[in-house]
Amino acid sequence: MKFIFFKKRMEFSQPKKTARNRAVPQYFVFTEIELFSLVICIVLDLIEYAAAVLTMPLIGDVFDVFGILVCLLMFRWIGLVSLMELLPGADVFPIFIITWLIWYFLKKQKITAQKL
Repeated sequence: MKFIFFKKRMEFSQPKKTARNRAVPQYFVFTEIELFSLVICIVLDLIEYAAAVLTMPLIGDVFDVFGILVCLLMFRWIGLVSLMELLPGADVFPIFIITWLIWYFLKKQKITAQKL
């Protein structure tokens, strides 16, 4: 699967035939905003894992609240999913990346619904 980054809009390619008559798989394109928000979510999850291992739980909760605020600013109401970070034992799940996935697929679904 090929990933092409930093395009302004999402594009889907048609499978191309090669010399041996095999189809090349389709690819999709992230926009700058989608890629930037994914990187922020990955960094937030990595900081959360490091804070849970290296520091006391109280400091990890401060990072959780900061991450929740960032998700609420980036994803609006979908950022409420990141409130699961405050549940005891939920630190093992990559909640910020899950929030990004929900945001991305809802956005993609909205775009395809508008095309129809």
